Amino acid sequence: HLAGGLIAASVGAGVLAIGVRAAGDGSSARAPEGAALFLAAAAYLAHAIAHHDNRRELLTRSILVSAFALWGIVQIAPGLPGNALLNDVVIVLFVIDLAILVSPWI
Repeated sequence: HLAGGLIAASVGAGVLAIGVRAAGDGSSARAPEGAALFLAAAAYLAHAIAHHDNRRELLTRSILVSAFALWGIVQIAPGLPGNALLNDVVIVLFVIDLAILVSPWI
């Protein structure tokens, strides 16, 4: 139930971010964008802790949680020094997660 509530809040924050950005206030959209990503990370973390069958699943889910959380930082603090590097780390985490999911040898 916790994961469901968190993901519902994440969707709400995402819809709010879309509305704020559509209204033309892009800088005010950063907080709900970041909140949507942090809430998604928290929801998936709650789900991963409650429902993992093996270490591989826990690893891939942890990678995805980390990617969402770091992406939230990128959204909330766009002027953060090293933000471009952090964004690249997020991309690599998503790619690694996908590689693990689609690779039969891992």
